[in-house]
Amino acid sequence: MKTITNKKEKTCCYAQSDKIRKPLVLKRDRMIEVIKNITLNLKNQLYGSFRTKLMLFFIVVALIPLLLFGYLSYQKSSTIVNKQFNDYENFAVSQLEKQLENTINQMFVVSNDIHQYLSDPTLIVIKEEIPRTYEGFIEKKNFERFLEAHRTFNTKGIYLITSSGYYYGGNHLNSQKLFQMPFWQEASKIKQGERWIGFYESNHYDSSKPPEPMIGLVLPIQSQYGILKGSKLLIETNAEELFSYIKYLERDVHAFVTIHNEKNKVLYRTKTKRERLSSDIVRVKNIDAYGWKIEVRVPEKLFYQSSEVIFNYTMLGIFFLIILAILLAIVFSAPLAKRIRKLKESMELVSVGELQTQIHVKENDEIGKLTISFNQMVQQIKELIDEIGETERLKRKAELRAFHYQINPHLLFNTLNSIQWKARLSHAKEVQQMIYHLTEVLHENLNFSDELIPLKKELATISHYLKVQEIRYGHMFDYNEKVSPECSDYLIPRLSLQPLFENIFFHAFEDGQGIIELTIEDKSDLLELTLSDNGKGMSEQTALNLLNEQSPKDKVRGIGVFNVDQRLKLHFGSEYGLTIESKPKSGTTFKIRWPKRRMSNDKSHGS
Repeated sequence: MKTITNKKEKTCCYAQSDKIRKPLVLKRDRMIEVIKNITLNLKNQLYGSFRTKLMLFFIVVALIPLLLFGYLSYQKSSTIVNKQFNDYENFAVSQLEKQLENTINQMFVVSNDIHQYLSDPTLIVIKEEIPRTYEGFIEKKNFERFLEAHRTFNTKGIYLITSSGYYYGGNHLNSQKLFQMPFWQEASKIKQGERWIGFYESNHYDSSKPPEPMIGLVLPIQSQYGILKGSKLLIETNAEELFSYIKYLERDVHAFVTIHNEKNKVLYRTKTKRERLSSDIVRVKNIDAYGWKIEVRVPEKLFYQSSEVIFNYTMLGIFFLIILAILLAIVFSAPLAKRIRKLKESMELVSVGELQTQIHVKENDEIGKLTISFNQMVQQIKELIDEIGETERLKRKAELRAFHYQINPHLLFNTLNSIQWKARLSHAKEVQQMIYHLTEVLHENLNFSDELIPLKKELATISHYLKVQEIRYGHMFDYNEKVSPECSDYLIPRLSLQPLFENIFFHAFEDGQGIIELTIEDKSDLLELTLSDNGKGMSEQTALNLLNEQSPKDKVRGIGVFNVDQRLKLHFGSEYGLTIESKPKSGTTFKIRWPKRRMSNDKSHGS
């Protein structure tokens, strides 16, 4: 009986679960069907409507430059803003460091001078603590004038405070309040030979003015005589200007400033509490003379806050421009799609043999011209086919003719080698040598496999070129070459030097007579080549015209020199290239600057 009851209960549970499951399955199937219908409609709309495609094309065409322009604008503007922000921060930190160091230097110099004066055992500066005689009064006045003479424009006060609490240096100090100040209680514990220096607010003056920020120095007087025994020297300097730099960093730069002394004790720390994060932008300035350290910490998020604002405005501008692009695409695509649809329908008629179909042309734009071409195509299809065949025939003929007109370098080199051999048989040694060096120069001129070559290979070509000129002119010119050995494996564009040497022989020298000097120096991250001669020289305007794309040039001088400069800029960037320094009758100097590249890290090599 128990088993039968359990079976009935299970049957009832299965029936109830089936009743619940069936509506869920039907609902799921309906959702899948709806999604399929929506996807199918979108697909038909996208692939079946020219207007939709045209709108999408307009949007994409507008979107790509917008995103590119927005990205570049954001990158450039954020870089500039971050750099300016960084420069402002560096300037403020440097000013804070200089101001603090100058203040400490000034206080140390004054304290040393006064302490040396008071520590002299041969001088009895003050005989009695509280003057009771005319002589004692004069001694006090003279000593206070001595202290006053050490004050500067930002010195608040210089006081000598005895062990009993009596002080010298003015009548504005409240010694009772001073002894209750935390800084004085801390400074009173220092030993002979030590100094206490720190920041505090002056609340120990008999004045109605609000407390001022101070930087104070306390120095025990090393004297065992009279009232000076156990006395201390207090020098206070107004720190308002110093704190103005700190407040600028805290308020405008959102920085957290901490100042440590030589014992790594915190003298000042920004009151705002926050945790130190490894992502913070930290700058540390050390005052080496006193062992002080200034730490300026800016949260990364605040440092790049300007970039985030620029990014948000850039994205907002792009969003509105995309909306505008969509609206313009809708407005301009409707009439365009209508005309293209009409052209499509006419083409379908022609495809079934309706060659008399003609479309009335109203506009003279690209679609109008396309319609005119369609009308002409219907009437002249055979003539167009014949013209295409004729064009192809002429094209093949032109290609064959161009092939026959090409110069075969192997033929040229074989011919020169044959001439060289003939010269050797005829014992014409100079002719043989000239042909040999000319062959080497031509070999490099006609070699297009590598655009960038090692500097030693370029210099070898120049060596062959100069041999040709030496045979041509005789020993009329001197050539001095000074190249650092470590520069020889760096890459340079092929034929960068030959046009410059040709300029020297064709325009600077008379009958090849003169001095040429070539120097190549290693300038850490770049190379500098200097090529100078003592020839005719040229005017400043002529030198400028050689590198100006718009100015007229003759075949040899202008084009060759200009091409050298342009190829350097194309390979390495606009900041590199060729410069010319020259004056009439004073020679010419060419300078080439380009970055270091070797065969392994050059991407342009072999292009």
